[in-house]
Amino acid sequence: MASFDSTMKDFLQLPAFRKWVLEPDAASNAFWAEWQQQHPGQVADLQEAMEIVRAIHAGSPVPEHVATATWARIVESIDAAPQKAKVVPMGRSWKRWLAYAALVAGVAIGAIAAWQLTAVKQVEIHTAMGELRTIALPDHSVVKLNVNSALRYSDRWSGSKPREVWLSGEAFFTVTHQDNGQAFIVHTNDVDIHVVGTEFNVNTRRVQTQVVLDKGVVQLTLNGPKAAARKAPITMKPGDMVTWSAATAALAAKKVDPEDYSSWRTRMLHFNDASIPEVIRSLQENIGITIELTDTSLNSQTFTGSVPLDNVDVFFKTLSRSFDVKIEQTATNTYRIGSN
Repeated sequence: MASFDSTMKDFLQLPAFRKWVLEPDAASNAFWAEWQQQHPGQVADLQEAMEIVRAIHAGSPVPEHVATATWARIVESIDAAPQKAKVVPMGRSWKRWLAYAALVAGVAIGAIAAWQLTAVKQVEIHTAMGELRTIALPDHSVVKLNVNSALRYSDRWSGSKPREVWLSGEAFFTVTHQDNGQAFIVHTNDVDIHVVGTEFNVNTRRVQTQVVLDKGVVQLTLNGPKAAARKAPITMKPGDMVTWSAATAALAAKKVDPEDYSSWRTRMLHFNDASIPEVIRSLQENIGITIELTDTSLNSQTFTGSVPLDNVDVFFKTLSRSFDVKIEQTATNTYRIGSN
């Protein structure tokens, strides 16, 4: 069981948690049920915190397994030992003791709440398939988070330390310049992207990180056991695309139209002489469908055009007319492209 100094205090000091325990409704039940599914390792702490809240509110003894640890910490300034308190019959003296214990707990919770107000917290944001989110960071930089992606950062940033975020998936960053030149760093498994003020797209899918610079200047520090053999940092200019995989040590760089790689922000995908397999991979990543390509002759063909994220039929119809292929839906969100 966790001590009073760890996760449990976070529940006890949270008004929304205490209100849910004492006055549950459909919305709060749904929220906390989903929370427990997402944090299975903290369910035991949550349940013990629930018992403490109910015991204080109802004026009944705390369950033994809670009293032997957490409750004892809360009432440690009380002369009566916790073990004796558990066997005292319900009466005026017990109720006075419980009221005093509740007061001590309230003071402790208040102190914890004050500590929480000043403590720096980690913010984690996740998007589902089909969901785009716009996130304002503490310095007023803006992140557009693509589908099936995750972003992590601190809820407050010091003016003397680099601003840091961690990305998995894909995002477009618009970074504000600070008068003191404070650095902005995007961390992925493959690279650390050092920024002052700029706009760029980052994609960490396919066991690699792809960075496309729209405006400004960024520097990439390569990560991984084989990164030392490469020249680093890599300075990028607008229109540059750099791809690096820490797993395979594959490095590539070329000039591109940045809009082709960040068009997803408007729920469109733009392609310019992109190979058919590349288009298919992009559609699968951004829409969540599965496309089986059985006509291998299309591997060497390219596609130029735009595909709305809510209407993949635009791509299928263009492909069918241009290359005389057959597209069929074989299951929900599953398609096959083959010869006629």
